[in-house]
Amino acid sequence: MRRPKVIGITGGIASGKSEVTRILETLGAVVIRADKIGHEVLELPEIQNLLIRQFGQSVFSQKTHTIDRQKMAELVFGASPQALARRRMLEAITHRPIRAEIRKQLDQLLNEKKADAIVLDIPLLLESQWDRICDAVWFIDAPEEIRLQRALDRGWTQEHFRAREASQWSLADKLAKSSCVVANVGTLEELKENLARELQRLVLGEQ
Repeated sequence: MRRPKVIGITGGIASGKSEVTRILETLGAVVIRADKIGHEVLELPEIQNLLIRQFGQSVFSQKTHTIDRQKMAELVFGASPQALARRRMLEAITHRPIRAEIRKQLDQLLNEKKADAIVLDIPLLLESQWDRICDAVWFIDAPEEIRLQRALDRGWTQEHFRAREASQWSLADKLAKSSCVVANVGTLEELKENLARELQRLVLGEQ
């Protein structure tokens, strides 16, 4: 079997990247989800101790006996100098073990060659330079008003949405680094058709 193609997924906040990866799984791709790996890393006692030492006891939930991810998000997302500094502290603690696990899973899947495509679902794909190992980077495109409404439907505030958007690369910069654009403004069936078409092009070497 040929070497699997590695696809990186990017786009604006609430553009539908998670839905895209779920659909790609139904089309036969294997997905590596950084968020899932990140949650597992936050369960490690040594990581929890470092975060509590850095950010204080308030980031640890006595109810769930783990790191309060919502509390961490409130501390690190945004464009203020304080938020940027706290985000760098968080990254210094968590990025190395997360990157190591992503790389481990990717190498295993590349060696096994059981799928035509491997999808990297990594929130800061471009910022953390994972695009360098991708055969293609797909930008999931949706208008801001649709993305904002999706975020509000999740229980976010408009301020939270703006802060998360401000903490990432601009949409223009993400587009410039992408090899194709997948529109996500219609039905799930239309999205699936778009994804199947792009996946076939990539796997068959048509892009």
